[in-house]
Amino acid sequence: MPMATRTAAKIEPRSGQRRSVSVRGSTGTDIGLTANESARIVRAIRPTFADIVAKFDVNKYPADVYERVRAAFSNPGQVSGDVLRDALLWKYGHLRKSGRIPQTHRRLIRDLQGKWSSLVQDLPLSPDLAFRLLKTRFGGSTRFITVAFIVHLLHQDQIPIIDQHNFRAVNALIRGVRPSWSGKKRPSQFEDILLVAAFVASIIAGWRQQDAATCPTPRSIDQFLMVYGKKLKTRHNKHLQPSAAGVIMSRRG
Repeated sequence: MPMATRTAAKIEPRSGQRRSVSVRGSTGTDIGLTANESARIVRAIRPTFADIVAKFDVNKYPADVYERVRAAFSNPGQVSGDVLRDALLWKYGHLRKSGRIPQTHRRLIRDLQGKWSSLVQDLPLSPDLAFRLLKTRFGGSTRFITVAFIVHLLHQDQIPIIDQHNFRAVNALIRGVRPSWSGKKRPSQFEDILLVAAFVASIIAGWRQQDAATCPTPRSIDQFLMVYGKKLKTRHNKHLQPSAAGVIMSRRG
């Protein structure tokens, strides 16, 4: 298999105490959240963070199933068809739906189960190349989120979960500290995954600087972003109350 390459977003030091999270985005431009920007985002979301995370639907996305799937993917070659089914049903919130699972997702599950033994034999070691292989041989234009989730399970410490909701939240919060930021409406490329990874790393670094004892886990940040992103959509892209991005905008400088 190809040798692993370094692709995960990381925190890189700059001059003095200045640090940034750097990743090359889908437009080809270099994205860097400065320490000041990260700190302002953290200050804005901290007051409502726990309340927003508490709204995450644990019945729709049960933690025990997710942890069981994560554990199974520590040995990809031994992942069973049932685990693949549970993984995708969890990702799409269908575990409690029983017979009401959409036919498109039923076909997707059967397709992955049928191809997994072949796919896993050829999986590269690096996340970007694994993404490319899965997209080419299983994905396509409508399966980006599914492919990205599989790569997350294969590289859990490097690749975050991504969907339209947390991607929307990330772009909105970046825009709150950087009004020139346009972002994309929907994620569609591996670089979009790296953007979310860079953002989560930046939040953790900034939060540790302010209060290490209460720094959230990457999983709780993902839950926050999902709930926040859903609220942005349902409120026609108006901010949550109290407004996280609004607070950020009032704390420039």
